[in-house]
Amino acid sequence: MKKNNSRNDGEVYTGKDAVSYILNESEYKEGADLGQVKILEPAAGGGAFAEEILRRLFVSSLIYSFSFKEALLANVRFIELDSIAYEKLILKINQQFQILTGVEFDIGRQISTMTDFLLNNFQMKFNCIVGNPPYIRHERINSDKKQIYKQKFRTFRNRADLYIPFFEKALGLLETNGILCFICSNRWLNNEYGSRLRELVSLRYNFIKLLNIEKASPFDEDVIAYPCISTIQNNALRDKTLICDISAKTVDFNNLSFIDAKTPQNSFWNNLFISYNLQQDTLAEIKDQGFEIGIGVATGADKIFIPDEEKRIKIEPCRLIPLIKSGDLKNDQFVWGGHYVINPYEKGRLCNLDHYPFLKEYLTKNKTELSKRHTAQKSPEKWFKTIDKIKPNLQHAPKLLLPDLTANKYLFIDNGHYYPHHNIYYITASDIKKLKVLACLLMSDFVRNQISKMGIRMNGGMPRFQAQVLKKLRIPRINLIEKQTIEELITAYDEKQIGKINKVINAYVETHQIHFSLSSLKKAS
Repeated sequence: MKKNNSRNDGEVYTGKDAVSYILNESEYKEGADLGQVKILEPAAGGGAFAEEILRRLFVSSLIYSFSFKEALLANVRFIELDSIAYEKLILKINQQFQILTGVEFDIGRQISTMTDFLLNNFQMKFNCIVGNPPYIRHERINSDKKQIYKQKFRTFRNRADLYIPFFEKALGLLETNGILCFICSNRWLNNEYGSRLRELVSLRYNFIKLLNIEKASPFDEDVIAYPCISTIQNNALRDKTLICDISAKTVDFNNLSFIDAKTPQNSFWNNLFISYNLQQDTLAEIKDQGFEIGIGVATGADKIFIPDEEKRIKIEPCRLIPLIKSGDLKNDQFVWGGHYVINPYEKGRLCNLDHYPFLKEYLTKNKTELSKRHTAQKSPEKWFKTIDKIKPNLQHAPKLLLPDLTANKYLFIDNGHYYPHHNIYYITASDIKKLKVLACLLMSDFVRNQISKMGIRMNGGMPRFQAQVLKKLRIPRINLIEKQTIEELITAYDEKQIGKINKVINAYVETHQIHFSLSSLKKAS
């Protein structure tokens, strides 16, 4: 797996237990007749998979009496782009071949190619494709290659990581009934950049099994990679997908239990880990119910635009707006920290500094620093602009405040006193009662369960209230909730009774049959 800030631009090698599990999933087992089975590893790294593939093929050759060397030359292929990793791969293959056969032979270069898998033309298709595709973020991909990949791969959109087109290319190389098994980040299951890949898999392939091991590190070193292992087959059987969601930091690959989940039929995969029917008509997205979702102001120079008290004394009061920061919302308490943000805008445009001599003096003293910012360099004449334009009306609007990372159980509503900082998301609505009901829903186990199962959480399990999360959530249609239930929720919100909130919402979910039962646990074969 490629992960930023690790060795060789982030190459992290797969552990032996994970390698064994993936090969078993792809039906590449030593007890089977592998003499005619074609297998490919498209990002072979230093040879973690290669070593075990050769061992299994050799054992199979002894059982089924075929030529190990001929089967290896005809049916096994490894691809690696990095030259250092490629040489390690060749060395490991040759060493393993000698260990197994007692013969010294440079077979590695005959079955391995140093090339870009995404651009390589293959002369055959494969029964098994396995591995750990590179996890390189969109912004770190070579810009020239990026343009080529976008032309070649339909799934490579929306700032997709590099492993996304690896899936598309590999799936296209599968024989009928061939199996792909990859370990990679689980972010493609829910993030926007994975939507086209999800759609491709749903419409054309059989998503057999998903092992989500987000908190584990099945690699040869500790990295935070949010891994999952996906098993996909090239056939039209799409009745169910076996799911195993492990929250532990260690994984026993020999003792896994899976449940049946309905295989997704489109790019909406949120139901995979959730025992609620999120596509029920009584549920809808937040934005479809009259709410507006936004994020607080980013200035690009907080030390200047959010000055200490002694520095802002001489700034005109009309240029200062009370600012709420995430630190003001902690331990289920809302305590304003006394911060103000300088507002350089007036009627939608940058103000005339000559009208505000104290502000002009203060900003001019900091002009050098402000001019260094990227947003100022793009428009030098607007050197004192903030990254986000400040809209004073937002200060006075009732808004639900959602810190990006929060351990709070209670969510606060600002009735119109403060402007949110950039690490706070907010939701506005014209009706304060409706906003309180929404707050109850977002505090409920019903929604927290969605967030925790969508693969968008930080280590430690803290929910992330980001725009991409909020847009995906499905909540009851508030205008369809009975008046008595609305009143109970508002009372519970005002009294900070989260237990009562959960009780009321759970009863509503059951009454309206939003919940459905998944099948009983099935032991993995």
